[in-house]
Amino acid sequence: MRKTIGIDARMYGTKNAGIGRYTANLIDHLSQLKSFDQFSWILFIRAKDQQTLKKKYQKKFSYVVADFPHYSLAEQIIFPIKLYQQKCHLVHFPHFNVPLFYFRPFVVTIHDLIKHQSRGKQTTTRKPLFYKIKFFFYRIVIAQAIKKAQKIFTPSQFVKSQINNHYQIDQKKIVVTYEGVDDKFSIPKSQFPNKKRKEILKKYQIKKPYLLYVGSVYPHKNIDHLIEAIKIAKKKVPDLSLVIVCSRNVFWQRLKKKIHSIDADNFVTLTGFVPDKELALLYKEAESFVFPSLMEGFGLPPLEAMASSCPVISSHAACLPEIYGNAALFFDPLDPEDMAEKIIKMVTDQKLQKEYRVRGRKKIKEYSWQKMAQKTFEEYRQVIERKRPKPNLKK
Repeated sequence: MRKTIGIDARMYGTKNAGIGRYTANLIDHLSQLKSFDQFSWILFIRAKDQQTLKKKYQKKFSYVVADFPHYSLAEQIIFPIKLYQQKCHLVHFPHFNVPLFYFRPFVVTIHDLIKHQSRGKQTTTRKPLFYKIKFFFYRIVIAQAIKKAQKIFTPSQFVKSQINNHYQIDQKKIVVTYEGVDDKFSIPKSQFPNKKRKEILKKYQIKKPYLLYVGSVYPHKNIDHLIEAIKIAKKKVPDLSLVIVCSRNVFWQRLKKKIHSIDADNFVTLTGFVPDKELALLYKEAESFVFPSLMEGFGLPPLEAMASSCPVISSHAACLPEIYGNAALFFDPLDPEDMAEKIIKMVTDQKLQKEYRVRGRKKIKEYSWQKMAQKTFEEYRQVIERKRPKPNLKK
């Protein structure tokens, strides 16, 4: 009888940002492995995704609706009951929010420890007391997930070292599985007819030339310094603008107000969510992609830009030099003058742009969702085939 692996797919899909994209690609590429049928598979999903997933994967997976909001009491108390009912031999949680009362074997993906560093009232929409309570439980939940997991997947060596610094667990328990880039971003620009290009740019009210940023606008993303740098750069490149692609939420609303308060409306465009097919074109039409983040676990959008032949200018913080190597022009994210200098250097030098386009296309060959899924599958198999060890947490 085949053993059963469950995957918490409640955050499936690109609308759930990086974790959603990771979850979707994990499921997609696991299902394509030749050895996939060695196990039975269960996806724990939101009701809204059921039809999409069943249509795409049909009987490759079983589907269990688990409509429990993330970081909620229901997730911690009712979700584990649902998990126990399925009697999985192993469950993969693609985020740190593992139910405290789930004690069967599981593996977890820790994408970053940003909440350990990025704290304070500017990082939350909650009242101070509620935020302190929420942060307290975050520390408990992530610590228990790290302690009890059979394996911990991280998207970079940087995150692995951070976990070791904070929790000092056996390094053999942590497995680095670099992420990949969706093929749709590698489609040649020629595939987009000129009329279609104009329609998409008009739809989002984008005027060329522009720099592109894609991602959330949480405080650690450092968008304030980016806007300041654009202001400085515009003294040398007056028609330059900034396009920010991010989902509409409270932080988006805060940024919109900030842009208006500093009279940046005339050169900063907030698009809201953009589907991948249209996003691929926005990458290709941009002068450069700029990534000012102060803290990342992997940093996927710049790799998408590289796949789209868009030259990348990036912060030198956290894992970013590890991931991009010589394929990005780096700057100090705390120095808007340095950021502006690198922006001006890139957008005014066509030879430099061409060089970084070539470097970027070469760099993305190092990253593959297929490799990530294969390595993850091998770790599943190792965990299932051996006796369950006790949690190995050094005192």
